[in-house]
Amino acid sequence: MSQLEKGIQTTRFSLGNVLAVAKKEMLESIRSRWLTIFAAVFGSLALLISFFGMSGLGLGGYQGFNRVTASLLNLVLYLLPLISLVMGASTVAGEKESGSLHVLLTQPIHKSEVITGKFLGLSLSLMTAIFAGFGGAGLLMTWKTGLLNVGDYLVFVLLSVVLALVFLGLAVLISVLSPRRSQALGLAILVWFMMILVYDFLAIGVASLQEVTVVVPLLLTLLLLNPADMVRVLVILQLGGEATFGPTLAALTRTLSKGTGEILLIIALMLWIFVPVLLSIVVFNRKQDY
Repeated sequence: MSQLEKGIQTTRFSLGNVLAVAKKEMLESIRSRWLTIFAAVFGSLALLISFFGMSGLGLGGYQGFNRVTASLLNLVLYLLPLISLVMGASTVAGEKESGSLHVLLTQPIHKSEVITGKFLGLSLSLMTAIFAGFGGAGLLMTWKTGLLNVGDYLVFVLLSVVLALVFLGLAVLISVLSPRRSQALGLAILVWFMMILVYDFLAIGVASLQEVTVVVPLLLTLLLLNPADMVRVLVILQLGGEATFGPTLAALTRTLSKGTGEILLIIALMLWIFVPVLLSIVVFNRKQDY
């Protein structure tokens, strides 16, 4: 009897079952070495960006921190969604293809516990890798700029984690909907390409329009439909970098910087995390081909 089977209880919905599945996902993530490789690559890139950014600019204090964090933001926006999508895309589809999912479902465990446990386990694994990756860069920036910026850096790291969890939730939904691992991975890469690369060109096109009273509501709608852009705007607002925008985007950030605008973006990001996971549970409960 496996450790997972020993940990499974027979109740309708059990936290113990969820934790057993989460533990299994974390152990598999560690054994796959993908997580370790990602943490090493991400940490190295973050450290290099911080080191050369602070050294090359010769800046200290708040100005130097802002410049380096803006560079780290680009790394986060491109790399974290991709890693999250790749990690989550095979979690259900891969086990379905190998037959291990069928074995798991023969145990007295509810399907909602399976999805919740998988998302929790992958989330904890991903968060551990992100915190480890940001650790070296954070220590270097603290050494160079002092403790003044620690709060802002922690907010930046937290927003990065939120972004990763958003795309992890989307990946789990993709995995539930896909019959094969290869199909899930292909769809995940397509989602990354559309939301991270193509979507920005659409936003730039809308921003180039002249009528600000029309453009700002359109940009706000586009912003709410893309979690990566929401994180980008929240980080820029946190750093006070609205001046780097053109007049149209500056008008949008002025609207969002009024307390309620930032709260709106945070609520939208929370919905982006929980709605895909809930949809995954609903779809997984209804499907019988496992």
